[in-house]
Order: sequence, then C-alpha cells, then structure tokens
Amino acid sequence: MHRRFGTPTAINVGDYLIGLGYRLVSRERAELGAEVVADILDCLADAHMKLSEGQGAELLWRDAANKVLKPIDALKLYALKTSPAFEAALLCGARLAGSVESYRQPLKQFSRNLGVAFQILNDLGDWEGDSNNKLVAGGDVLGGRPTLLWALALESLSPGLRDELISLVQEDDGTLPEKRIQRVRQLYHEAGVFEQAHRLVDKHQQRAEAIVGEIECEELQRLLHFLIDTILERPAESVESGPAVELELSAPGAGK
Repeated sequence: MHRRFGTPTAINVGDYLIGLGYRLVSRERAELGAEVVADILDCLADAHMKLSEGQGAELLWRDAANKVLKPIDALKLYALKTSPAFEAALLCGARLAGSVESYRQPLKQFSRNLGVAFQILNDLGDWEGDSNNKLVAGGDVLGGRPTLLWALALESLSPGLRDELISLVQEDDGTLPEKRIQRVRQLYHEAGVFEQAHRLVDKHQQRAEAIVGEIECEELQRLLHFLIDTILERPAESVESGPAVELELSAPGAGK
C-alpha cells in the first residue's frame, strides 16, 4: 500500500485498522462477557505499546550518530519489536477458551523465543537477495536499521575492520551502494556472523520447543509445534562450525 498510495496514507490506514480491531472485540461483550473482553483488550493494548516501544528504540538508533550496538541489546530490541505480536495472538486465543493463568508465563516465554528466532531469520533473509540486484540484499544496512548481524560483526571484527564497517554506513563518499553492500557482506563473512546467527536461531528454537514440552494441554502443544515449524521454516543450510554463541536474554524488567 505504501508503494501505491504513499507512506502517510499507509500509516493512516494501519491506524484505522487497529482501531477497527479494538472495536470488533469490544462489541462482543454480550457473547463473550465483559471480563473476557476487558482482558483481551488489555492484552492487545499492552502488545501495541510494547511494539511501539521497540519500533521507537529502532528509530532512535537509526537516527543516532553512534552506530555501536551490542548483540544482547539487539536481542532485547527484537524481544520488544516482534515477540509481543506472537504473545498477544496466543494469549487472546487462550482467553477465549477460558482462564489463561496457568498458561500465561509459558506462552510469554514461548513467544519471546519464537519472536527472537523469527527476527534473526528475517535479518538473514535480508542477505539472500538476487545476486543481480545488490540493493535487494543488505537493505537493513542501507536503511540504517539495527540488527543482530551488525552487532555480532562489531563484536567479532578487529578494531580497524570495525571502524571500516561503521564508516560504510556513516559516510557517503560517492561509493555506489552495491559496492558498499558487497564490502559489508565480506566483513560479515570474515566475522562469521551468518554462522553465529544461525546457531542463535537454533538456540531460541530449542528453548521454545522445551517450553512446549512442559505444557500439559496436548492440543496447545500441537498448535505451538505447528507455529514453530511454520514460522521458523527455513531451507537446510550448511553452516561451518565455529565458536559457540552464548547470549542470555533476560526477562523484561530483570535487573531493574
């Protein structure tokens, strides 16, 4: 829609659809009961706010002069900008079926790991563009978006190469965008970020699967396994062995 009608119109239509969704829920009070409707609306509003916070954090980083990013901070950003959507969908559906108290925490943790793994795969997919069109691949770099791949590269590269990587997105020296993307790809390969990212996807997928295994409801287990298989579907990749990546993503509010 934004390509056909422009970004302002697309944003306005998106805002309208969000409001329409809230209204569709609120008008089911007679069928669902006021308490269920209130719980669902609260869940949706909470997710809406978290997603906006995550997107806001991304925009702040995009516009900042300092392009340093730690892997753990990239993962925290993913947990805000992606995971709440999965969490809201699951909790709202569960609430329609009855009480969610016994499932609330498992579904939150499941959504957190699923969302992070999904976003990492999205980052990896950004580098799988048509080889004849270098602008398709590496769009996140040209767009100035904070990604785990960027953070892993900054952490793994030598100081000189790290400075070169940052300069590729900070300075416009007339170099063609496709040449800059080609060099970023080379630096990413040198830092081993693609292999590290794939291992992190595996790690978060395994955590999500472990959470599913602890849920007693067989029907819910089947649904969650289906979501994992569908959302994290990827072609078999051959990843060279390398150092293990250990990044612990604490729960929201931890350490505060």
